[in-house]
Amino acid sequence: MRSWLLALLITAAGMTDAAAQSCTPYPETFAQDFYRSSYSFFNESPEQVSNVVTPGFLRKLRDERACVEKHGHCHLQYDPWLGPQDSGIGSPVQFRREAQQDGSAVVIMNYPAAGAAPDNTATRSIKLKLRRAAPAGCWQLDDFITPTGDSVSALMDAAAP
Repeated sequence: MRSWLLALLITAAGMTDAAAQSCTPYPETFAQDFYRSSYSFFNESPEQVSNVVTPGFLRKLRDERACVEKHGHCHLQYDPWLGPQDSGIGSPVQFRREAQQDGSAVVIMNYPAAGAAPDNTATRSIKLKLRRAAPAGCWQLDDFITPTGDSVSALMDAAAP
C-alpha cells in the first residue's frame, strides 16, 4: 500500500511540472500552474524557471541569485506570494484574468490568509504580469506584484546592498 501511495505522489508531482511546461492559451491557467509548480521561483536556481519567465525577468533573477550568493541576502527579503507579513495562503485560492491584450496579460490571484478568523472576509491579492514568448507562444511571467503592491522586478532592480 505504501509503495502504491508513494508512486501516486511521485506521478502527481511529475504531472504538475509537466502541466507548467505545456502551452495554454489561457493566462489564468498558466498562473495557476506557475503557482503550483514554481512557487519558489524567487528562491531557487533561475535555470529551473528559465522557460516560464521572460528573458528580462530571468536576467533579474540571475542577478539576484548572484547577489545572494555573494552577500547572503539581497533585494528581495520576503516570500513575494505572502508579502512581508507572517502568514500563509489559505483556501480557496482563486485566479482571475484582469486584463489581456497584444501578447500581455495580468492575472490576479486572491486568497485568504491562512489562520485568519472565519469572520474575516478580507482577501489578499497578488498580480502576475505575463507576456507571450511569441504571438502564438507560451505565457511567461514578466513581473510579480506582491500583496503589498511591490513589484518584484523593481525590488530586484534596487541598488546593491
